[in-house]
Amino acid sequence: MRHAYLRMARDSKPVSWWQVLLILALPLAVLFHSSLQSELVLFSNDGPLGVVSSEAASLPGTFFGYWDDLNWVGQEKPSAAPNFSQLLGCIVNDAVVYSKICAPLSLLLLGFSGWLLFRQLGFQSAVCVLGAIAFALNMNVFSNACWGLTSWTVTMASALLALVALHLQPARMPFLKYVLAGFAVGHGITEGFDLGARYSLVIGAYAAFLVFLEKGDVGQKGLKAAGLVLAVAVSAAVFSTQTLASLIETQIQGVAGMGQTKEEKEERWNEATQWSLPVKEALRVGVPGLFGYRMTDLEERPSASSYWGAVGRTPGWETHRQGMARHSGSGEYAGALVLAMAAFAVFQSLRGSRTPLDRRQRLAVWFWAGIAIVSILLAFGRHAPFYRLPYELFPYFSTMRNPIKFMPLFHLAAVILFGYGLQVLWTHYLKRPPAREKRLGKLLKQWWAKAPGFDRKWTLAVAGIIAFGILSCLIYASAGKEMAQLLLDVGFSEELVGEIYKFSVFELLWSVAFFSIVWILVSLTLSEAFHWKHRKTLGIALGLLLVADLGRADRFWIVYYDYKKKYTSNPVIDKLQENAFERRVTIRNPFAGGMLSDPSLKGRIFHSMAASWLQHHFPYYNISSLDIIQMPRIKEEDKAFMKQFTPQRNRPEWNKYARLWELTSTRYLLGMTNYLAVLNQQLDPGRERFQILSRFDFDVSNAVELEDIAVVEDSSGQFGIIEFAGALPKAKRYTDWIVLTNQQAALDKLAEPQLDTSKTVIVMDTTVKPPAEASEEDDGTATIESYHPRAIQIQTSGSGNGVLLYNDRYHPHWKAYVNGKRRPLLRCNSIMRGVEVPAGSHVVEFRYEPPQWGLAISLSSIALGVWIGCLCLIGSKRKPSPAASDGWET
Repeated sequence: MRHAYLRMARDSKPVSWWQVLLILALPLAVLFHSSLQSELVLFSNDGPLGVVSSEAASLPGTFFGYWDDLNWVGQEKPSAAPNFSQLLGCIVNDAVVYSKICAPLSLLLLGFSGWLLFRQLGFQSAVCVLGAIAFALNMNVFSNACWGLTSWTVTMASALLALVALHLQPARMPFLKYVLAGFAVGHGITEGFDLGARYSLVIGAYAAFLVFLEKGDVGQKGLKAAGLVLAVAVSAAVFSTQTLASLIETQIQGVAGMGQTKEEKEERWNEATQWSLPVKEALRVGVPGLFGYRMTDLEERPSASSYWGAVGRTPGWETHRQGMARHSGSGEYAGALVLAMAAFAVFQSLRGSRTPLDRRQRLAVWFWAGIAIVSILLAFGRHAPFYRLPYELFPYFSTMRNPIKFMPLFHLAAVILFGYGLQVLWTHYLKRPPAREKRLGKLLKQWWAKAPGFDRKWTLAVAGIIAFGILSCLIYASAGKEMAQLLLDVGFSEELVGEIYKFSVFELLWSVAFFSIVWILVSLTLSEAFHWKHRKTLGIALGLLLVADLGRADRFWIVYYDYKKKYTSNPVIDKLQENAFERRVTIRNPFAGGMLSDPSLKGRIFHSMAASWLQHHFPYYNISSLDIIQMPRIKEEDKAFMKQFTPQRNRPEWNKYARLWELTSTRYLLGMTNYLAVLNQQLDPGRERFQILSRFDFDVSNAVELEDIAVVEDSSGQFGIIEFAGALPKAKRYTDWIVLTNQQAALDKLAEPQLDTSKTVIVMDTTVKPPAEASEEDDGTATIESYHPRAIQIQTSGSGNGVLLYNDRYHPHWKAYVNGKRRPLLRCNSIMRGVEVPAGSHVVEFRYEPPQWGLAISLSSIALGVWIGCLCLIGSKRKPSPAASDGWET
């Protein structure tokens, strides 16, 4: 009988790669079916359509340098790297289509990479397919993909491909597989930056782990492991040269808050650990919506599924009562079947000599279990003592933020353990000949009478967990009063707390239901009710269970909106986008946090509308704003500039804001028009250079959501575009300048009220000699003839020698050309750029030209990686597990 089943297995046909892609594409197509509607685009918090559509972010230009001209006074961002996400953007070459397909395609890539790894490990075909589904629909990666972080999904896929490379068995030059693994790690770094670095630690540890599994002297294995890990690290660094060089420029050099003294680390603690996973919220791994799903966007109304947990709350938020001061950009649900089978693998590995796992498999299970445990302990961040140790001990660990970023490593380990658990189920339990008893009741009774101790204990333990879950549901369902008060304290309205609580209870019930189904299916397999002849039925049942369980929870992260409606222009946007490159806009309230509006209904509407304009419409229409949407790591020079022109506490020097807007070419303010008198009296006394350019108001008569609110021009409207006539033009020619090389001295001089910045510019370069005396000649003219975020052409003319000031951030990668000839780039007014121009009429160009050696190395690495991949695959064979060698394919 045993040999008959072996022959049946050998005659089975494994699942091919195209079938796997089809299987993965089906649930993804169902979940993302709304992408087929032309006007709908997937919501993206971290990569909104407006930003993707902006001229600054356009591909392929950002491969050669990314200069963001739309925030602050310009800032360098990491250049695009030749990776999956960026190459997909180049191929599609349409921001709308890209926003529709990037998330599902990245999830498809992840699932396929998981299938490749499980196949390389020698797992059964059904196990490989189920593993692919578990990876593709894992909520952590799924939610981040739908939050705009598809790079996180591709980073995990890169880690899986690195593991695949480590398990290759090249016929020649086996060392090359470590180079290939390093290239995969490098690709992950180009996608996920610091997250890719976290994965690299796991890949390096696993490479060393595989070496120590070999026979031989421990010392020799240690040296070999160190050499191979170094090979992986160097290869990763070479592949990601473009990204690493760009990150060093933008995230390390000259960045504030990089000090490593004990005091500086302690000062950064709250900021560095703000996004930590509260210990009790680890329950989200097993109950997806217990604390809700996703943070409500500014433009959305809170709903029953809104997140109400504590991730992202700043210390003392209860005192300041910032309402729903929290963040949740990711879900943490791993799936009932995934968790059950991962635990099954761990406990099977602890059975000693009776375990169905061989030595290598058992140690691999322990390795991944260790990764899972360490990752979740570090993800707790400030809520547990474990994160403190590496934070204090390891150099620059304190500059890493978001401890919750360790959760993707937990999920990677959990799904790999899931694969080992399923493999045991498939090869140790299904391979047994079928029981003679056909009646299920009698079969279960006979099995229970003779079942091994482990099978009994496992079945009873899972049943006990389910019973505990049911009891927890009953207790939780009776805590309505306490939950209502908690939700009220968090900031939700009385009308909504009941719905949120009810939703949370049902989420717990759903989880208990899915765990119960898993328990039934696994118990039937253990009892021999399922055997080899039923393997396809079991595989389909488990696959449908995975899709139903994970897909049901994942759907809460999928949010579409009508981009044509959302990005429709209005009278305000129409006015601001006219020659937008000539000025900046601000919506900041100089007298308090927030905007120039009051807490009335119309004021709150303006707040929401202006926030949406800032994050979406401004980049979509290429409107420059002084207000910072996102600046993860601020440069020391920018921090000093901001501090100089921000009134200190208890010293309301409001005129500093006027000087800030003056120096940064911030000509327009948005806000309530009744602030006009205060602006002139407090910020610009005696000069009164603030005036109303145009007025508008909001029509909410037919509004259901934010996009329905109409902006209408109204001569008596409460809101308006306030023009500040004192703002310097973006480009200005001077014949009078002061040379100061010390930044603080330059800032102090700029802050002096008697300094007329329209007549005098500060040059921070001793090679430019100041005029002998203040020139009485006319400064001349400077007109912007053509504009692109990385290339500006200006026509200047004047009767005397001068300095052309361009009010955008100085950076050495900007190059200045006068009549086509290279001229030294000058630092002016502390952080702006300029160039010396002779008398007469000239064409001046500023070009952003960062070095391209990093891109050249990364592109060369791709070509080399393809060649090495071919070498490794030619003649390479999967190293099957003992179970797989029995021929148990599906």
